Amino acid sequence: MTMQIALVGCGGMGLRHAYGYIEMRKYFDSFHLAAVCDLHESTANHLASEVENATGARPKVYTDLARMLDEEQSLDAVDIVTDTRMHHTFAQMAFDAGLHVMTEKPLGLTVRACQLMRSAAENSGRTLSVAENYRRDPMNRLTRALLDAGVIGTPQFMIKIGVSGGSALMHNTGWRALKSRAGSIILEQGVHDADLMLYFLGDVHSVYAATGLFTRVRRRDPINPRLAQFYSHRVEEEFAGDSTVELDQEDTAFAVLRFSSGAVGQYGITNASHGHSVGVDTVHGSLGTIEMPPSRSGQTPTVHIEGQAMPLTGEQLLAAVPDWELDDIASRFWEGERRIASYQMPFEAIDRKLIGIEYEEFADAIRTGRQPEVDADMGMKALALAYATLESGMVHQPVFMTDMLEGTVDAYQREVNESAGL
Repeated sequence: MTMQIALVGCGGMGLRHAYGYIEMRKYFDSFHLAAVCDLHESTANHLASEVENATGARPKVYTDLARMLDEEQSLDAVDIVTDTRMHHTFAQMAFDAGLHVMTEKPLGLTVRACQLMRSAAENSGRTLSVAENYRRDPMNRLTRALLDAGVIGTPQFMIKIGVSGGSALMHNTGWRALKSRAGSIILEQGVHDADLMLYFLGDVHSVYAATGLFTRVRRRDPINPRLAQFYSHRVEEEFAGDSTVELDQEDTAFAVLRFSSGAVGQYGITNASHGHSVGVDTVHGSLGTIEMPPSRSGQTPTVHIEGQAMPLTGEQLLAAVPDWELDDIASRFWEGERRIASYQMPFEAIDRKLIGIEYEEFADAIRTGRQPEVDADMGMKALALAYATLESGMVHQPVFMTDMLEGTVDAYQREVNESAGL
């Protein structure tokens, strides 16, 4: 049975979700996009036209969510792709209407917002799924299989460093400059990192971090061509016409993580590095090290085993995990391939395939009643881990993840909660 879904938020990421929906329709008929909603009609119409051109069916356009929920009585689900501040409000409205919800990451603006969303989902008996795409990359699936198989022995520590940026505003997106709208730039990218660290090494016990705001004034540079195809249609209200903006939030965090397993992590993230970028992504075990490629690049992981002169790559990795294969959903998007050690395709194609997988996995969770892979608990853990760096940096002492998840540590989030009425 084909379910009716609506997409809420038609900006840059909303358009990417529309392309993911179009990609999903090539392999599955689980969803029909019945409606789209955005505050700006021109933005919603652009997305609706893209869907119509690709599928032959134009979703109905709305500029008010309440009206859409009232008029579209046949809806089964909504996909929320707005700025993070509105996730919990729109999710609550959807659950109240009896709908299932998929929402972009981060799950909510703060841990408290996530708690409200989880409670609303439980009370309504509906599915809540988080659209976290990095872990769905086949190369990250392969990395997890290598870790589970003990190819590098017992994981002992990991290093994840992302140093980049400069003076430009991330994606030239005004709301990302505002703590009340985004929480922090650290959250926007950091929640991806947090989800992968949890995916690879399990729960985190504690975090000790130092944070800072080092490049307050940001230029509003044109978006690079790769992203412009997704974002050029959007309408922005904050800082419209301004050549620069000022961040009111941290842009840098460096942290030491203690995992519940006993492993240790060194995590660093900043988009305030001028003139040079650094990327390190490794897991070190008792027998060797896995060097992970950038997500959504298609590049193969590399395994370095102590005492072996040559690292393992490509087909050698598949030989190390003979039972590993992509699941039924993912393999369809990779044209039936079950075991791949690398792939080559443009970013645009990778992006829409991973989002298409999110849609189909969401549909499968609704049909079967099982929990989605990235459910409310996992989405909240990833957000809490990213926030833990900010909380620790603010109070200058370690914070424990149990306290983060319970909401008893919230010095940094308190202002955000107040501004959002939480």
